[in-house]
Amino acid sequence: MIRGAVAALVALAALAAPAGAAAYGWPLKPFHEQHPIRGGFGDPRYHVGAESQISSFHFGVDIVARDGQRVYSVEPGYVRAESADVTVSRRSGRHFEYWHIRPVVRTGQFVRTRQLLGYVRAGWGHVHFAESDDGSYRDPLRPSALTPFYDHKTPIVSVVQLLGPGGEVVDDNHVTGLVDIVASAYDTPQPLPPPPWQVARVAPASIWWVLRGPDGVTQSFPVVDFDVGIPPNVTYGYIYAPGTYQNKPNRPGLYNFWLAHSFDTTSVPDGAYQLEVFAEDTRGHIGARTIGFVTANGVTTRRTVPYPVRAGHDVPS
Repeated sequence: MIRGAVAALVALAALAAPAGAAAYGWPLKPFHEQHPIRGGFGDPRYHVGAESQISSFHFGVDIVARDGQRVYSVEPGYVRAESADVTVSRRSGRHFEYWHIRPVVRTGQFVRTRQLLGYVRAGWGHVHFAESDDGSYRDPLRPSALTPFYDHKTPIVSVVQLLGPGGEVVDDNHVTGLVDIVASAYDTPQPLPPPPWQVARVAPASIWWVLRGPDGVTQSFPVVDFDVGIPPNVTYGYIYAPGTYQNKPNRPGLYNFWLAHSFDTTSVPDGAYQLEVFAEDTRGHIGARTIGFVTANGVTTRRTVPYPVRAGHDVPS
């Protein structure tokens, strides 16, 4: 079935998302110039614990910085300082987090905009910067947030596959029964980060797919929309498919997304179909890939399809 639970959680997050707030500058000098990032909002992350490996969504952006570089507050507020991170909070419930730094401020202190918070810790080479409103993380690269930010590149949908029950690639000319659908998609950060992160990739802001068939009906299906926030980590395995891994030095990440699991091809009449997968960034650039397949289940009439149309996205003509 399509990931309906994930779609519902994303919709709820959209309803709970705070209204737009004022833009702010970068936490590194120069404040009014764009800095390269090597990790994006919603990217896959792995954390190896004492008993198991735990996967999670990246809840901020990793801004490239030299070890020892100064990190500054993007907005005023009250400090909560830990050994390796600082959170600056407004009374409105808006919070900014700065990770992998050595703080020079103390908990309870009030800081001004562009006041020194600390220095990037040795070995990290970046500051993890995150923004939240009452606990709901937002993408700092969305419009009217971290400024200036320019993005002229289009996300890439590199692979779309129909898989059988055992994970095998099915014959596109003879598709029957239940199939899993997986796509690989990514965006390229601008400007490119310096080596060894020059091949880094980031997750698209949103992904959806459209099925066009011989019955004249077009159906649209949601996958994920990081624009409205980070889904709960419990949904990680419903959004990222096996084989996914994050960026490493000199190795780009691979982001495989579940489009559907156990999609019932007997719910549509036999015939030729076009499956279009769309990936969009925070600036509205949309990349796409289309594959064709033919269903052969002996079905001549269309059954009721229990999948929702994706709210907020028109079906491209």
